[in-house]
Amino acid sequence: MSKRKLGIFSGILVFAAIIVAVFWNLYRHQSYNEGNTIDAVPADAAILIKINDVESFTSYLINKVEYKEELLAFESLTKLYRILNYTDSAAFFSEKSGKELLNSPVYISFSKIGKETISPVFHFSVVHKSHQSQLKNWMDQRLEGKRNYTGFTIYEVKPTRDSKHNLFVTFQNGILSVSQSSLLIEASIRQQQSGISLAEDKSFTSLQKTISNNADGSVFINFDNIEDFSEPFFAPGNGDIASFLTKIARWSALDFHIKKDGVMVNGFLSPGADRDFISLFSGVEPRRSTLDQILPSDTKIFTGYNFSDKQQFLLNFKKRLSTSDNSSKFQSLDKSFENKTGKSYLESFFEIIDGEMAFACSNYNASNPDEGRFIVFRTRGQSATLPVLKTFQDFHNMSSQPVRKYYVDESTSFPIYRGFEGELNTLVWSELFPDLPMKYFSFYRNYLVFAESEKTLESFLYNNVLHRTLESHPYYSSFAENFSYEENFLLFAEIPHLYSFIGKNLNPSRFHPTNEQQKVLFNFYASGIQLSNNSGLSYTTMFAKHAPHRDKEPRTIWQSRIDSMVSIKPALVDNHYTQEKEIMVQDASNNLYLINNMGRVLWKKPLDGPILSEIYQIDYYRNNKLQYLFNTPDKLYLLDRNGNHVAKYPFTLPAEASCGLSVFDYDNNRDYRVFLPLNDRKVYLFDKTGARVSGWNIPQTEGVVNQPVQFYRSSGKDYIIFSDNYRNYIMDRRGNHRVTPQKSFVRNHQSPFYLEYPDSENTALVTTTSDGSLAKIFLPSGKTVINKATQTDVTNHSLVLLHQNNPKYVFIRPAQLTIYNAAMKVSAESKTDKEIQITGDVYKFSASDHKIGLISKDASQIYLFNSDGTLYKGFPLKGTSRFSIGFLKSSAYRFNLITGGENNYIYNYRVE
Repeated sequence: MSKRKLGIFSGILVFAAIIVAVFWNLYRHQSYNEGNTIDAVPADAAILIKINDVESFTSYLINKVEYKEELLAFESLTKLYRILNYTDSAAFFSEKSGKELLNSPVYISFSKIGKETISPVFHFSVVHKSHQSQLKNWMDQRLEGKRNYTGFTIYEVKPTRDSKHNLFVTFQNGILSVSQSSLLIEASIRQQQSGISLAEDKSFTSLQKTISNNADGSVFINFDNIEDFSEPFFAPGNGDIASFLTKIARWSALDFHIKKDGVMVNGFLSPGADRDFISLFSGVEPRRSTLDQILPSDTKIFTGYNFSDKQQFLLNFKKRLSTSDNSSKFQSLDKSFENKTGKSYLESFFEIIDGEMAFACSNYNASNPDEGRFIVFRTRGQSATLPVLKTFQDFHNMSSQPVRKYYVDESTSFPIYRGFEGELNTLVWSELFPDLPMKYFSFYRNYLVFAESEKTLESFLYNNVLHRTLESHPYYSSFAENFSYEENFLLFAEIPHLYSFIGKNLNPSRFHPTNEQQKVLFNFYASGIQLSNNSGLSYTTMFAKHAPHRDKEPRTIWQSRIDSMVSIKPALVDNHYTQEKEIMVQDASNNLYLINNMGRVLWKKPLDGPILSEIYQIDYYRNNKLQYLFNTPDKLYLLDRNGNHVAKYPFTLPAEASCGLSVFDYDNNRDYRVFLPLNDRKVYLFDKTGARVSGWNIPQTEGVVNQPVQFYRSSGKDYIIFSDNYRNYIMDRRGNHRVTPQKSFVRNHQSPFYLEYPDSENTALVTTTSDGSLAKIFLPSGKTVINKATQTDVTNHSLVLLHQNNPKYVFIRPAQLTIYNAAMKVSAESKTDKEIQITGDVYKFSASDHKIGLISKDASQIYLFNSDGTLYKGFPLKGTSRFSIGFLKSSAYRFNLITGGENNYIYNYRVE
């Protein structure tokens, strides 16, 4: 990244880093002595910090903050806590003279000495002469020397026996000034003797009135002094960044609040001249940002601008450009542009902007640092924007035709155009953005996106197609709640990735985090700086968030976002045109979605209630085109692949459905039979048109049937099976009893019937009873065997059968999976550390390789177990719903696993 382009971005980031560094430096020194007043602050001080209540402040840092352990990973902060502990426990600070020092606010000024040394001076308020005498007595016991300087005595004191550095101290007009630098003590004396004080600086005093004594403290920054002060923090050759810092504002007055989970800073910046950065927003009202709706969720850093009055912002921007070092060069190039196009560069470009723009970076790639960087402009629309961009392309001798089209899928594409680069472009936008990736551009809706590579554009567009934006990020939304609703400027940076982006611009002797320290930084989420114009001042909010238990981003092929959480097991359905798979899913708001294999939502349809059944595909018209059949509690639906109702559907049911429907095509001739139990204790049979089948003698059950009807065929006989909470029913295709079990039992409401040993003498229906016993009904005799070896006191359990011949019986309990062999001996047992839902799904990877899928909703984890009870490699994975496994594409050689995810996502995993 060039020096010129670093400007705003790196400058503000380092500005924030300097504040933090100085702030912690303050803690390191505060434990020796404390005090108050601004009259002794040296004129060249760049930063002044006020601590309102030192005792409370120190105690909170030691005992309350949640990130103390992370801070202790850094050597300088380990020293800080040693000093804080000393301050908290030293006898001096429990005595009267020490306590009196801590009773008043303390001011600490920071100045630069020589080329690289940054040192503080602590200014304490001395209560009275006897207090000063007590302090002198304490110093006399530790005195290493003293001398006279222009009428004032400078004492050299060794505060403790183990101290490696002496302190220099002076008393002046009721002020105790303390520093490790005698030069700064001399400067403090000179400052008082000059008769000039910060109290006479109108810009400072007006801001001083805005600070709160209820805050932990306040930070004042004199930006006129910040350039020289900050240079030691930058690597050689980065003086332009230090130069930019002095052009941010004139003064700042910012209150800081130390929280358990972060640090909050807010207050005001005051401008000094039109060249100041905050003057960009003079007279420009802040407004709500929509950037979180367009920036991809993997964005690590971004700087965003918002302006409700475009013309005023443009006027301010022109003033800033006119005072820049390259103003004459800009004016010359801009004149050439105007002569050729009829309009100035800025007037032309701002014609298309709709009050919002941003520079952003996604994952940093050290081998290709330009990858993942882009600039976004909100525009008045593509049709209004393209003709204007054509004038820029013509000026730069670029073709206005698309370079190519990016196809998300067969029906969704985005044209990619050649962008424009050049000196004029650089002179303009480097004043606002740290980098200018403008080689290519494209559009997503009314947003114009520039990037350095086509790949970056494709990633940006694909994330937006899947609705994977910062708005849906699991932590960004709660982080953004710490800032004002409306803004003019926002700088956002994920703390763990910050050093990757700006590390090379920092002085390595001051910034050199170890691998262990960089790991610790991952316990912090992000920091942000927000500016909002407020009656000529810039209201400023800064916040840094500690979030150590953040979940890692799931490693998916794609994630697609819908309106609310997935509420059913995603169904893999056939696209009869492409012969590929698609995904049908319902959310908690009862919206039904069809999603293609690239994750794009094809359509959304609101339903009257939750889907109770599986989603079946039938060929209603017998023309090899498929429709979707399912039911809610009150209706029977049949939709075509475009989400439209078929024929006379939907049908209102005569009573509320007690469970999901079942669809059977007995002879594979598309003469479908639809079974549906209702709450009137009847099992209805419909044909594909929704009409009742006349040949079905509707059974009247004793209780309500709460599981879907099942159908099995064995040895040439058909069996229709269902149960209520009193008995089991095994019927023929006309609704007559085919088999009567010899023993009556109540089937467990979570366990379906399974058919084992079909077409043999041992054919049986297998399930579990309400007490967990294994029950078998042999066919066609009805002989019933109940094995109590699996009996349990746990009412919440279910059965899964693996392999019809030589079966394995899998018993599922809330935290345990037990597998029995055909001889009813335990062959495997597996426990989960999280409570699981007991509904198990069987996945047949091959004739011999069957696996069991389970879910823990509380832990948002999904499990896939092998048939020997071991957990399949790579599991558990993140997920919130039951899942489906299959090939989304016919050309795929690895399985896809589709499940619901947190924050309304659908996850597509790859399974080996």
